[in-house]
Parts: sequence; structure tokens; C-alpha cells
Amino acid sequence: MTANAFTAHNIRFADGSETLPGYVGGLVADTEWCRGAKRLLDLIYRGGFKGKRIADLGCLEGGYTLEFARMGMDAFGLDVRQTNYENCLEVKRRAGLPNLDFAKDDAWNIAKYGPFDVIFCCGLLYHLDRPREFVWLIGEQARDAIVINTHFAPHDWYPMTAFKDVMGPIEEHEGLPGRWYREHDGGTEEQLEQMKWASWTNQKSFWPTKEALLQMIQEAGFDLVFEQHDIVGPIFDILMNPENVKHHRGVYVGVRTKR
Repeated sequence: MTANAFTAHNIRFADGSETLPGYVGGLVADTEWCRGAKRLLDLIYRGGFKGKRIADLGCLEGGYTLEFARMGMDAFGLDVRQTNYENCLEVKRRAGLPNLDFAKDDAWNIAKYGPFDVIFCCGLLYHLDRPREFVWLIGEQARDAIVINTHFAPHDWYPMTAFKDVMGPIEEHEGLPGRWYREHDGGTEEQLEQMKWASWTNQKSFWPTKEALLQMIQEAGFDLVFEQHDIVGPIFDILMNPENVKHHRGVYVGVRTKR
């Protein structure tokens, strides 16, 4: 099995080699999304990562999964696309870490591999048509915490909104408010394989509002629920930057404080 060209995760290995040399986005390990996730995990476990198991759902090319393994956690990445899985296996081979593992499967099948202490879900929830059901599912498989990095549906449109042309009006789905987002028109498995930045089989996805998203996490059994604001830079810049309003995205965390 041979790795394909990497498209998103620039990973540096111990020998100094990188998967995307010169990538404008830099190393996965240096991104604020990754650093923020590691700060959160360190807060939860205070460095006691040995024996703690984390799942990275929709892991793409395995960059975040590797960083969790480097922290000392038993890290497991799951992705449905064959090309991504092959790259993940290349990451596993080059990293040489016994606590790093991957599988090719749909994230809806996570129960086959659980339970976990933490479930990390970055860039996946907004590609699903039943987000409330999915959050309940991962809540059942996560003992301590879930971390969801996702877009959400805006209540009102702003002139700079990025997704206005592909999203519908506010309506109710799964008992919560949100908007439908148009993904693609379907296709063969080979065609879906090439759509790395889209859903797998569902042709449209449902984006809950931010308030609905927080409620979903609480309903999934987490008594501490919050938005993590330190994941893209200084907090003032985060809240005031029009780009953040434009993309309607954030990191939402659920923690069980009584474990």
C-alpha cells in the first residue's frame, strides 16, 4: 500500500522529513487548533496521559492523531476514504509509535472501536445530516470528554458570510434549529473518494445553531460545556475578526466532571 500525495497535514518526523515541505499552512503541530486541543487535554489530565485513549474522527491524513500519540496517549484515527487511510498508514510507519493506530471506516461505526476517554472531532460534524444523533453516539463512547471543532448555522446573514449561497433558511431538524448545507449531488464510491472536503454519502448536511450545538453536547451527558476561545489567536482578535464571523466556526467542548 503506497501513500498518496498529502494535501492538508504537514507533519515533521524525527528524521526532519515532512509530508508537505514548504506548506504555507505550516506544521499541523504548530497550528492553534492543535495547540488548543493539547492545552485542553493537559488541563483534563495534568500530564497523566499514559493509558488514556483518544479517537480522532474523520482524521484525514492523521496529523492530529499523531500529535496526540506524541503526547503519550493511545491515539486512534478513523477515516472513511481509502486515500486518506493510506496516508495515515504512512504516518504510522514513519512515526514508529506503538501507541498510534488507524482504521478505515465510517465514523458512524465508532462503537466498534470504543470506548475511549476522549473523542476529538475536527471538521466532521458539519458534514453529517444527523448531528444530534451523532453527538449522542460519541457521547456514549467518550468517558471523559468530547472536543468538536465545527461550523455552525448563523441566525442572521452578514454581508461577508462565506456559505450563504449553499445554505437554506433556519428550520428545525432533530428537534433543534439550524440550516441545511448543500454538499454534492452524489456519485460512485470512486467519485466520493475524490471529494476530500465533502460528506461521504449524504448529499446535504445539517448545521445546528451554536446554542443548539451546546445543548446537544449537554444532552449527551457532559455537565461542563463550553466554547474554547483560545484556538485561533488572541481572544480579542478572535471575537472581533470579521473572518471568524464569516466562517461561523468554533471549538465546543463537553467534559464529565464526575468521573
